[in-house]
Amino acid sequence: MIAGALFLLSLLGYVAVNHGQHARFDYFTLLADAFLHGRLGLDGAPPWLNELVPTADGRFAVVYPPAPAALLLPLVAVFGRGLHQEIPSMLIGAANVALLSLVLREMGVPPRRRILLALVFAFGSVAWYSAVVGTAWHFAHVVATCGMLLAVYAAQRDAPTWSIGLAFGLAALSRLPVAAAAPFFAAYLADRAARSRRGSRVPFGVPRAMRAADWRPPVRVFAHLALPFVAALAVPVALDLAYNAARFGSPLEPGYALIPGLLNEAQYRNGFFSLSNIPRQLHALFLTGPAFSSNPPWIRPHLVGGLSVLLTTPLLLWSFRVRDRDWFTLGAWASVALIFVPILTHADPGGAQWGYRYAQDAYPLLFLLVARALRAGAGLAARLAAVAGFVVNAWGALAFYYGWWA
Repeated sequence: MIAGALFLLSLLGYVAVNHGQHARFDYFTLLADAFLHGRLGLDGAPPWLNELVPTADGRFAVVYPPAPAALLLPLVAVFGRGLHQEIPSMLIGAANVALLSLVLREMGVPPRRRILLALVFAFGSVAWYSAVVGTAWHFAHVVATCGMLLAVYAAQRDAPTWSIGLAFGLAALSRLPVAAAAPFFAAYLADRAARSRRGSRVPFGVPRAMRAADWRPPVRVFAHLALPFVAALAVPVALDLAYNAARFGSPLEPGYALIPGLLNEAQYRNGFFSLSNIPRQLHALFLTGPAFSSNPPWIRPHLVGGLSVLLTTPLLLWSFRVRDRDWFTLGAWASVALIFVPILTHADPGGAQWGYRYAQDAYPLLFLLVARALRAGAGLAARLAAVAGFVVNAWGALAFYYGWWA
């Protein structure tokens, strides 16, 4: 009931903010159409798409991981290449809000707090913008978040581990940095193996007393659980490697560096990844503010460069309070740290965005950590942080609606 209501509320809000604006960079819709016609790339390079790689067969490859395009196959089969990419983006984005509420329920979060956290995710974070705008980069975030939440929910339900691996594969092949969340699922498998020894059915993520033996799960049980997970995860990974080999001649070549002229841009002078990029990314993550003007509305967000996560979602700061000594916390923090390694060393701080869009790669785990931090209740400071996030993101929604970009 709560999940369904949150889905409808989020969808209505997203549609209202979008107000008929179409996703201009609809790479995934066109790629899905190519897949349906037996092609691995586009027959031509539409003038509104600027990140395509010419291939040896005379076609143009879309460099982004293909899972979002694969997800669109049924819709494109029905509606054709004229499908507006922002529509499935908003639908999946609203579904993510409902999924988060279900995950929080499995963690034992009370209904009121569950609703608050789900609404913060929906309207008090950059998730709303990615869902509403629906362009390729943002739709990839939406699909990756969906895959992660499905994988986490399946883990909490102790579903067959192959299903968890497939969902995680969907996430990782939507946004490659999400693959660094593997320690979270390794921690889950260890926790599940340990729980099987004492017959516990407490869902993963619910705080519980840890015994010394829980840190030494039975190896055979762990292997029995891990093998189907790894095998299922290997299927989409193998398909992606074959996809790269067929397009670019190497399974390890994703194609980004092959975009004509890209490496000539100043920000790529040290390559795609470099330690020299960390200060700029940290500035974008924590310190980027709005632009001020003498003309109404006086304060405008930057369309390129985004806004600090401390302004868009200050409630995420509560995640740093979680220091529980259990597999859940260990796996979550190890994964968050690893996810930010490619993000912080990457040359591009995110392009056109509201807020720091890359943070969404870690959102599912960060929101679960916030739920852990608030398990004793959301105090006044946490409620004020949630309200601040709603206010700032309402301003962002107005900027999107009226075009108030700096």
